[in-house]
Amino acid sequence: MHSIVEYISGHEGYKCGYCKSPNTNFSHGMWAHTLTVSDYQDLIDRGWRRSGKYCYKPTMDVTCCPMYTIRCRALEFKATKSQKKVLKRFNKYLLGQDNTESSGNLDRKMSCSSLDDNMEHLQEGQECFVEPTQGHQDIDIANVVIGAVQSDKLNVEDDKGEGSTESSSSKNLKENDLEMKCSGPDPTRAPCKKAKQLRRERKLEKLKEKGIDVSIVMNSNKNKEKQIEDFINDLPDDVKQKLEIRLVRTTPPSPEWLATAKETHQVYVKYQTIIHNDKPQKCLEEKFQDFLVKSPLLEEKTETGPPCGYGSFHQQYRLDGKLIAVGVIDILPKCVSSVYFFYDPEYMNLTLGTYGALREIEFTRQLHSSAPELKYYYMGYYIHSCRKMRYKGNFFPSDLLCPETYQWFNIKDCIPKFESTPYSRLDTNIDNIDKNYPTDGDINYVPVLVNGSVFLYKIYKRTIGKKNDDKEEVAEYARLVGTKTAKSLILVR
Repeated sequence: MHSIVEYISGHEGYKCGYCKSPNTNFSHGMWAHTLTVSDYQDLIDRGWRRSGKYCYKPTMDVTCCPMYTIRCRALEFKATKSQKKVLKRFNKYLLGQDNTESSGNLDRKMSCSSLDDNMEHLQEGQECFVEPTQGHQDIDIANVVIGAVQSDKLNVEDDKGEGSTESSSSKNLKENDLEMKCSGPDPTRAPCKKAKQLRRERKLEKLKEKGIDVSIVMNSNKNKEKQIEDFINDLPDDVKQKLEIRLVRTTPPSPEWLATAKETHQVYVKYQTIIHNDKPQKCLEEKFQDFLVKSPLLEEKTETGPPCGYGSFHQQYRLDGKLIAVGVIDILPKCVSSVYFFYDPEYMNLTLGTYGALREIEFTRQLHSSAPELKYYYMGYYIHSCRKMRYKGNFFPSDLLCPETYQWFNIKDCIPKFESTPYSRLDTNIDNIDKNYPTDGDINYVPVLVNGSVFLYKIYKRTIGKKNDDKEEVAEYARLVGTKTAKSLILVR
């Protein structure tokens, strides 16, 4: 299996999807006919990203809104209080305890403008770039969107009537009644148990039935912080609504994907037209396929990899069989990479964007148990200059990729730099360099595909020749992908 790509050198500035400047966004591009998962892992670790079969790398030091590759250390992840609330609320919904309607009244929710500063519940936030038009299919390009509008909190005040003419006896009765209500619980009745306590008791009873010493379990869990898995597994068997997450391979298309393709596209159209106000013609099935189904990644299975193998997938979220959300992901040797997430707007009150990200982190941890090298969750780009994209920084701990040395640094240490300037070298050690930077001699060993045959670049130049010398372009390509990847990818000439 080999990776075959066509390099597209950096074009003129185009419109920025964040600051809306008409011509200040710059990037380099590459059309990937095929990519091995190892090669793509190396590319995203140098700041590249894919949308369909088109790969792009922002020109960080000149673009108006620099985009830093971000990854979450999934094995060390700790949910924030707000993220735990999302998990709890979803569980309550499955139990039938959430009174919030799952559909209707979308206009009110869509008009909410008071977003939380933490940006954990977003209506939208896109990674935008311009696709190449050099003989390839048009790609409708937009990237990772997660989030939903946070529901309003209602402040209820007691009404106070004026000018009432109550008798003194009725007034005394009301005062006595009030005293009884304020004096605490009725001592003659047993205290009510909270649902959490009831679930805990049921869980301990099940452990007892299995012959497990519950005192040991209680002591070991006494000071243990609750993990994502605990929230997911906390549900009893008798939930009113059942959630199922199905993993289906999209490239090559699996029978499961083919059977659900139309249904998936329908949810995508609803999401794009209602959440992002796209026109229906922008959501045609062909464009949907180019953007979120077709992938250059080659299917790969190894003895040390996950049972599902590596490649491109959809995670389908089904509520009692109904498709309500889809997570588009790539499973790579070191990570789960989030490509896109969309959902049925009827369920936007469940904050499905955040819920989906949490479930993808949990899925990464699952895969790690069978593939030890796979331990990161990549969320695309962190863009500090765009407030709507800062929510990615709320998944702790996370690291950003230095655009000059390609080393990872804790996002907490990077934020102060962005407050003074949008672009920053994140590596504070001025002596550190890009260790994967190619020399002039390395260019000679770039494999090139010419008329159906593969040559090393030095052989190609000597035997095939070319009127217009392309050495400068090939050198630029090698610098952007790195020495290792430049010698692995086959470059179309």
